[in-house]
Order: sequence, then structure tokens, then C-alpha cells
Amino acid sequence: MHLTRAFSLIVTAGLLLAACGLPGQEPAADITPTVPAQQVAAINPTAAPAVAPKPTQAAPGVPTAAPAPPSKGTVTFAFDAFATYYPGIIMDTRGLLKKRGYDLALVPFGFDGMNDVTEDQRWAKLKSGEYDVLASTLDGFARAASPDVGSITGLIDESAGADKIVGRPEITSINDLKGKKIAFSKGSVSEYMLYYALKLAGMTPQDVTLLPQENTDNAVKAYINGQADALSAWEPNVLDAEAKGAKVIVASDKLRAILDVLVSSQVARKNKPEALQAFHDAWFEALKMMTDNPNGAEKAIMDWGHPDWTYIEKPGDLNTSLEHLAQATLGVNQIAFQSPELLMSRVGVAQEVWAQAGQQPAPIDLSKIVDSTFALSSARQQQLASSKPPVNSSFVLTARVELPQLSDQDLQSAQPVAKLPLEQINFEPESSRLTIRSSQDIIEQVLPALRSSRLYLKIEGSAAWPGPQGRFTKDDVDQVAKERAQSLAQFLSSQGIDPNRLIIGTIDSRFPNSVDENELAQDRIVRFTLITVGGR
Repeated sequence: MHLTRAFSLIVTAGLLLAACGLPGQEPAADITPTVPAQQVAAINPTAAPAVAPKPTQAAPGVPTAAPAPPSKGTVTFAFDAFATYYPGIIMDTRGLLKKRGYDLALVPFGFDGMNDVTEDQRWAKLKSGEYDVLASTLDGFARAASPDVGSITGLIDESAGADKIVGRPEITSINDLKGKKIAFSKGSVSEYMLYYALKLAGMTPQDVTLLPQENTDNAVKAYINGQADALSAWEPNVLDAEAKGAKVIVASDKLRAILDVLVSSQVARKNKPEALQAFHDAWFEALKMMTDNPNGAEKAIMDWGHPDWTYIEKPGDLNTSLEHLAQATLGVNQIAFQSPELLMSRVGVAQEVWAQAGQQPAPIDLSKIVDSTFALSSARQQQLASSKPPVNSSFVLTARVELPQLSDQDLQSAQPVAKLPLEQINFEPESSRLTIRSSQDIIEQVLPALRSSRLYLKIEGSAAWPGPQGRFTKDDVDQVAKERAQSLAQFLSSQGIDPNRLIIGTIDSRFPNSVDENELAQDRIVRFTLITVGGR
């Protein structure tokens, strides 16, 4: 859930946090928000007023305005206080769905201090059709994913810097977390980011000591008080740990683990597809306003009248809240849904991550939980496309990540983020050509790490140095090792990876002049290490 994280992120702009429901909290009573009719009207101007106004009579001789056409139905949109979810508010205040013939009913979680709706309850309401569209994290959907719940119908954003894993100064990479105690907010995106990072380095939650906390404040305190060696949390809370000497191991600007998506209910997809299409068209029109006319978008959000919930109350607040969130424009959505296997694979990875954590999602056909219909139909309407980039335009999922080539000085200051678990790479006899099996291993285990990050990859080749002594020189062995690393770099480049991101290196043989085949086999490896420069 994003509720607490959303409020925390906006505090970075200098705003105060309001008391609100925290991830993982159970409601004290029935989870359905009970809002007085007058308050509903305040939340959603399209809702019917508590008391129908008396009809007014026109002055004699003055023609009356034509009555508005009757609504063709209502679309219910449920969402947290999170800046990239605010196209829903803009749709409401500017009547973008109403002009398409439909009413919009907003369900803002945690509004006015009301009990929040738990993650499980949200998916139940989506499955029942009480909600037509739900804004959620992709990892949250991966746990509940089922064709009878709903399908991903839109991309919203990627976390691009707000979420971090930090730790004691001696913990310099994700691999160093093995055996360490790690604090995080239970049930939050921080928990998922931790599991995602561990999987990247070939570890599972069982390789560390988990210290789940009720909220992020408690997780930060657990670290500061010495109970934990590392912490997975978000800004600004995590900055308190950094002020106490915690060093960033990896952040979401480099490792894009967290995506937000629109999930449309199966009930709505089946029973009112026209209304859902109108919703998506209106969503992208509102998103276009956020990119092309940010001042107008900010005013539309402020006109909604609840700055204590949105934390958008003065000029500049919206842009500040979007700095660490890479929004998915209509163009990005078009690319993603034209090749839906990208999204399917990310859902599949998220399910693997949760399974390793003991939270086994139900097996599903991934092709049935991504619906391209609505985004691609919106993309055919040129007037909905943004003409300017969003505040943060670094969306990675659909992009070919390009980074500047590193200088020798850069390489000297490069820092390891994670050593990937794949090492055994087989080549054809007396050759640097990859075997089919090794090519598949790289596609499955190395490419995803590059495609979901803005990191460099150091490829270090190693070769066996068989005896007897004098048969081969060190230069001979190093040349073979280098050629193998170069072969891997060429293969990754052929898969669309920017060559600038690939750094070639070699590893010295551990068993020179050996006649022991077991020892020689240990030298026939390639080490893959994700690295970063200029901070994490």
C-alpha cells in the first residue's frame, strides 16, 4: 500500500505528516468507509447531494439551459494519497469522465482519518465489482493476481529514488546482507524491495534475519537503536538512519523494483467495457495535463479542496512530489501494451519473489492478467498524447537504458551493488562462443537485472590454467579469459543492452598449472557484478 509512503514522500517538500492508517494495520471496525452524504459530495463533486435542491424557475422570457444528458453509468476508482494517482482527482474536478457521458466515484483510502482498507480487502472489493479500477503496486497485484480479480490495464509509474536499502558502513553490497538483521515496514513496498534485491544477488529471505515492524518509523528506530544491521525504507524517514551513519546500498533510482499500475476489475471488463475505455481516455487526458500544463494540473488538484489528504496546497508541491517518481506517459503505455510480455515477466518475477518469502501466490496464466485493449485504444487518439516529458522522465521498463561510457577514473571509484549468482558459463570447445544453454541462462538471469536497473555490469572472465608448468603463460590464460568476457558483452549487446553499460575485466586463475580437473573447473567461470558510480 502507498498511503503512509505517500504522506512521507511529500514531507520531503517540507510539509507535515497527518495521522493516517499505516501499511499492515487492521481496521478497528467494518472496513467500508462510512462518509456522510455531504462529505461524499465534498470528496466527489459528481456525487448526488445529500438533499436534492429545489428546482428554480427561469425569469420570464429567459430561455433555460438545456438539461445535461443522463449519465450512462458510474466508474468507481479507488486509490491512495499518492501523487501519480492524482489524475483521478483531475478527472473529477475537470469533468473529464463526465464529458464522456459517465460519472466518477472516487474512493480515497484513508480520507479524513477514516479507517483504511487492508490490502486483502481491496482485492476482494475489486473482485466483487465494488471497485471498477484500483491503483496499486505491481507487486501487490502479483500476490492477488487472478483473472477473476482483474487485469493490469495501465502503467502509472516507477519508484525512482524514494525507496532505499541502507546499512552499516561495512555493508557495501546486497551480497553483504547475508546473515544480517534487516528492519522494514511489514506489508509495505519496502518489504518487497528487500526481497527483490536479495533475489537479484541469489539470496532468499531465509539468508537474512528479518525484523518486520508495524511502520516505517519503527523500522528506522530499530536500525538507529542497534537492533538491525540494515534497513529497507523510504524517504524522508530513511534519511534519519543516514544521518546516523547508514550508507545507501541501493536505491530505486538505480534499481527499479517498484511499479504502480491500474488494475481493472473482471466484473467491469465484462459488464461495462465502454465505461472503462472512457475512464482510461480521461485518465490519459488528465495525465497530459500533468505533463503539458503542470500549473493547471496542480490547481485542479487543489480545487478538489483536501490539501490535508493530498498534501498539494501551494504552487510547486506537485512537481516536488513527482521528482522521485518516473511517470508512465501514454507513449510508454503504448509500448508496454504492444509488447505485454514485459509486464507479464515482471508479474512473474514478483510472484517468484513472494514465493521465496513464503507468501506463495496462486499459479496463474500470466497472459490473462494483462489487458492491452484500453491503453492501446487510448493511444490511437493523438489528442491524448503528452507533448512534454513528465517531471521525472526516466521510466525504465519500456526503455533501452543508455548510460555514459565510464572513464578510467570513474572505474576506480565504481562501487559494487550486487554480484549475480550466475557464474558457470559454458563455451564451445576451444572457443569463446557461448553454448545454447549458457545463452539461455544469461537471458533468464542477467538480462532482467539490466532491464530493471540503471546500473553498469562488470563482466570478469576467468580461464583454467592447466599444467604442466610452462605449457601456458599467464598472458595466454588472460587472453582467453578476456575473449570470453568480450563474447558475453557482445551477446548482451545483441539483446539490446547499451555497450557503454558493460565493463570488461578478467579474474586471475586460482589454480595455475593445475592437473586437477576439479580445480580447473573452478577457474572456468565468469563473474557478473552490477556496479554504480557517483553515488548509489
